[in-house]
Amino acid sequence: MAEYTIYVNQIEEYQMLNDRQSLDAIFRRAQSAVVGGEVVALVRKTSNGESYRFEEISTLEDLNEYKKNVYKYVKED
Repeated sequence: MAEYTIYVNQIEEYQMLNDRQSLDAIFRRAQSAVVGGEVVALVRKTSNGESYRFEEISTLEDLNEYKKNVYKYVKED
């Protein structure tokens, strides 16, 4: 399994849209990567198209903490 990249710009967009289904899909793939021994890279794309990696997640505990922070901005159905 290869490293999984989460683009935080996309996460923020899904939060604004309250798109829980898309967020769930991203976190399922991220969890599979971590369980498989790979890392999850958090990457932000800038307005000029450049990307920069600002964090790596390598444990389920860290992934669950990040997921918890993401979902606190998503309204319940």
